[in-house]
This record gives sequence, C-alpha cells and structure tokens, in this order.
Amino acid sequence: MSLEETTLKDSPPQAAAPRPARKRIGEILQDAGLITDEDLAAALVESRKNNQFIGLTLVRAGKITVEQLGQALSVQFGIKYANINKIAIDKSLLDLLPEEFIRDKQVVPITKERGRLVVAMVNPTNREVIDEITFITGMRPLVTVTTQLEYVEFCNKHLGDVTSSNLRDEISSFSGQMLETAEVDLRQQRDAELSDPTNPLVKLVNSIIEEGIERNASDIHIEPRPKKYLVRFRVDGILRTILDVPQNMEASFVTRIKVMARMDIAEHRRPQDGRITIKHKGTDYNLRVNTLPVSDSREKIVIRILRPSKNISDFQSLGFDAEDVRKLEFLYKSPYGIILVCGPTGSGKTTTLYTVLQRINDDIRNICTVEDPVELQIEGLNQSQVNPKADYTFASSMRALLRQDPDVIMVGEIRDYETLEAAVHAALTGHLVFSTIHSNTTSATITRMIEMGAASNLIGSALVGVLAQRLVRNICPYCKVPYEAASWEKDLLFPYDEEQRQSKVLLYKGQGCELCMNSGYSGRSGIYEILIVDREIRQLINDSHSDLEIEDAAIAAGMKTLSMNGRAKVVAGITTVEEVTRVLGVNLGGQ
Repeated sequence: MSLEETTLKDSPPQAAAPRPARKRIGEILQDAGLITDEDLAAALVESRKNNQFIGLTLVRAGKITVEQLGQALSVQFGIKYANINKIAIDKSLLDLLPEEFIRDKQVVPITKERGRLVVAMVNPTNREVIDEITFITGMRPLVTVTTQLEYVEFCNKHLGDVTSSNLRDEISSFSGQMLETAEVDLRQQRDAELSDPTNPLVKLVNSIIEEGIERNASDIHIEPRPKKYLVRFRVDGILRTILDVPQNMEASFVTRIKVMARMDIAEHRRPQDGRITIKHKGTDYNLRVNTLPVSDSREKIVIRILRPSKNISDFQSLGFDAEDVRKLEFLYKSPYGIILVCGPTGSGKTTTLYTVLQRINDDIRNICTVEDPVELQIEGLNQSQVNPKADYTFASSMRALLRQDPDVIMVGEIRDYETLEAAVHAALTGHLVFSTIHSNTTSATITRMIEMGAASNLIGSALVGVLAQRLVRNICPYCKVPYEAASWEKDLLFPYDEEQRQSKVLLYKGQGCELCMNSGYSGRSGIYEILIVDREIRQLINDSHSDLEIEDAAIAAGMKTLSMNGRAKVVAGITTVEEVTRVLGVNLGGQ
C-alpha cells in the first residue's frame, strides 16, 4: 500500500490530540514498502548516534524523499501534510505572527480557509502553541503538518538563514560590548585574554569555524571590505557569502585568529602562515591559516579546513566508474615507473593520490612522501614536508628519499627540471613514483615534461600513465527533478550522434533546497581521463610526436577524455550541462 493511499487527504485539517497507539514513522514507511528492515535498523543506529529524528536520518541517507516523510507524518498524526515550499504564501499572512514566534514554535501560517487560519507545524500535537496562535491572531487555527527540513528551508528563504542569523546574533552581542570599550586595543592583550572561552569574541570565531566544518567548506575567506569584513565559505568549489563582521570588531577579530594560529599579532606588513587544531563533535580538524596584507594596512585571511584521514574515500565515491577503477589499478600495481596526476589547483589531485596510497599502504612496502605542506597524516606513511629555508626542496628531498630504501615515493608536485630529473631517475632505478603536475590534459602532460627539459626516450621509458581530472558539483538528491533537454544541450552532449539529437532526452537538475543552500548542488565528484602508456604511445613519445597525435592514439586504444566522461555524468543524472561547461568550457563539445 502506498503512502498516497494511506494519507488522509480528504479529512479536514484539525489539531491532533495525543494518540497513545500512534504508529511510529519507521513502521508507516515499512507498511508503504518504502524502506526495508535493514534500512530501518541502520537508520535507528545512525539517529541515536547523531541524536536526530529517524525520518531525517532516512532522508539524508537517500532512502526516502522529503515529501514521502511528510506523507508519513500525515498518516501518523491523522492530519493533512503541507509542503510549505511549494505553496505561494502571502506576506501579509506571515505578518500575523511575530517572526520570533515562527522561529521558536516552528509554525508557519500558510492560508486562510473559511475565516480560519491554516498553519503548518513541525509538532502539530503542541496544544499550547495552538492556543497561543488563537490568542495572537484571534482565529482558531486549522493545523497541518510539515517536516523539519521544509520548515528550515522556508525560514532560510523567507526569514533569512537560521544558522547565519545565529552568527549575526553573536556579532551583534559582541559588537555592543565593543562600543562600550572602544578605547581598548585588543591587539595589546595577552594571549590568555584572547583565549578565554567565555569571551564573546572567542565564541564568535569558534562559531564561524564550526559552521564552516558543518557546511563541509574547504576554505573560510575573511576579506576586508569598506567598513566591514566579509566572511565567505568555499563549498563544493564555489564561494558563498555567510555574514558581515562590522569594522569596529576588525582589530580584535583578526587578532583572535592570529592568536589561535600562533602568529605574530603585531606584524601586518608581511604574509604569515599558521596552523590551528580544533576538536569538533569528537573529531580533530587541522586548519591551515594564511594572512595577506592588502590595502589600507588591512589583512585578508584564508583558513583551509583539512579533514581527517579517516574521511579518505574509495574510488567509486570519488567518481571513478568501474572501467576507470580497473585502469587505475593497472597503474598503481606497476612495480616501478612514474604515475602523474594533472589538473588545475583545487581539482582534487592530492585527494586522489592519498586514496591510491591508502590502497597500497601495507607492511611489506616502505612508502615515503614529501609534501608542501603535509595535508593529511596517514598512519603507515613516512611523510615529510619541504622547508626551503633549510634547502629542503622537492628536488633535494627526492635525493634524500632514495637513500631511505623506499618502495614507493610520492612527491607533492613536479615544478622544475631538477625535481623531474630526480623522479625519472627514481623510476628508472626500480621505484614507483607518484606526483602531480600542472597541465590540462594527459597528452599535454607529456609535452609539458619535454618542455621542462626531460629527454623523450627517458619519459617513454619511465612514464607508466597519466591521470587528468576535474571536479564537478553533483545534483542535490533532495531537490533533484527531471526535465526535457533543450536543443543546445543535446548538441553539446551528442555532437556525433544525430539520432540522439533528434530524439527526446531526459536530464536532471536541482531546484534548490535548504540542504543544498538553495544551490541545486550537493557534494562533488571527479571527471577523469586516464592515459596508459602502451607500446604505441611510448613510440610516439620517443619520436617526439605532438600531444594531439598522442591523444588520438590513446582514444583509439580506449581512453575516455574529460569531455566524454563529463557528458556521461550529465546523461547519468549525476551533474548538469551547465556545471560541466563551467569546469571544461568549450571542451565539452570536443572529443
């Protein structure tokens, strides 16, 4: 029996009285055939662990949709379900109840019906709230039920972001205290005073960092603007403004971050680097902090949030399909040679390398890395960090590592001929070498190595394979909807297939919801291009053929280009044409 059949759609909305024999949400969803016993058992464990409702846990796990949860609540309470984000609500109705009341009691007025006010409530059994609505409006309400997720999304759309408003409240509180003590220069206070957990400033900075972790931000940008500081989070590769910090808080705000990162609080003319380690919900996070002097003797701050190594994913969750995983396994199981990962900054190269190293990390290998900096500490790896001041560079570290009897070497980046020469030498002497390099495609990487000064025959002998990658945002699973592809989209997706361009094609997009911050996207996955250096490719390299000729030979041998992989992910409903075009540009229409 479906939820649509069990929902009391024809019953008039009314305040629900407590029912001792009321069914649990899990049971209702099981009866409707939407979840299995295993789904329910796993969700119960997760909901107890995270202290959240079972319905929310099932939605976040992708087992049910928000609307299916709402229909289940309708069955549970015996009243109508209101999807408040699909209802056009007149602003005059919202004015009937104070905003503080709407936020505090989780109730939304949605319409009037026969002289009565229809409201949607997260907890429709709360008789006191119903009585308060009657007292405030003079109307006895008709009650419907809505979900917690839809309520939060509604507030974010119509009343301002709930979490950001909490940060703004903290700013307002601290700003008022600053006005009372404006003559105090906090830059001269001792570290202990700026580390007091009861200090409102400490609470504010901690709240911003914790909010960044919660929103899965990779970076927190704190940027000076006229008469304020702007706080922005980079989420899924896109910067999003979170809140403004008033100018009267500027000195203390910047100083607090410098104290946490153990920087010189009196130095404003030179860039500084620092690190912060914090614990959030039982997990340790490392933060990399950099300050940069900008105009008017002010400073811009970027905080990179480094997630713990236990969050390293498997290849499938990174976006590799089965064929790509097979090719990648062929590469990293090589006994020796160079394997390069290429792509622009922020394309996930280091994450891919960490995942590979984690896969081959065992007791029979000596795996050594040299990085700038060490982003994740992984047990079993011997990780070192370059130090140019001590003349410990990528090139010099490679020479040192070869005296450490390594089986596998990972060098953070090949930036110059000296490092490249050391990597080639290590590969030719029987070591497996991983590294990254800045180039756009796999075949262009080979050209780049030759331009850096390496001999073609040595590259052909040492190079095992090249992986090029980009990151695209995934469509949010909670607001994902289908639509018919436009002509221009089909032209981009099927440049060599006239039949597909003339037929009806179904694609997907995100409408925007609270869980994806109304962006339509949630999370990222990679698009990949894997070039395996076989006999034919090796001969082309030795004969100094162009990168286009090498690419054509690789495609003929079965390589999927970035464009091919991106188009496949659009057709599979993982991402959108706009997103792949944003990342690859005109290359989407290429091979």
